Amino acid sequence: MASSTFSLEVAERCLDEDGFFRLDNPSIGEHISDLEQKGFPWVSKYGLDFCRKYVLDDRNIKAVVESILGECTLVHLLRYEAYPDHIVSWAGGSNVGRHSLLVHLHPKGAQVEYYKGSHIHDLPRKRGARFLWETEPSALSEVNCIAKAEPFPDGGM
Repeated sequence: MASSTFSLEVAERCLDEDGFFRLDNPSIGEHISDLEQKGFPWVSKYGLDFCRKYVLDDRNIKAVVESILGECTLVHLLRYEAYPDHIVSWAGGSNVGRHSLLVHLHPKGAQVEYYKGSHIHDLPRKRGARFLWETEPSALSEVNCIAKAEPFPDGGM
């Protein structure tokens, strides 16, 4: 779902039904470009300030996290590069459903494919080339989870 205005009710519904929620944020694309030019210095004052400002203190993200998980803060910050033809899977087995939230910050020009409804299926997974869990496209097809391309021309979350 593309939106330039935030609604907690819409975010919750999209997370329940689709497994993801999109929030356009044109300013984030510029800030990610700046972070990239600095070499993604996550373990620095600059990197921690970036994380605090654009994730932990973002009122929209905070509202969604607290609505779904209660009052909590646990952050694991990583930078993922494009890895075509590999579908990362965050849940499976007893972890089906909403037990965690990932906040993806997308730079200008990013395009991501999300599989609507995949969060409610116990999909087979295997350890992938990047040591992340991956799911085969055929497993997603079997449960009618179709990729939805989400372009972020100006960046977003």
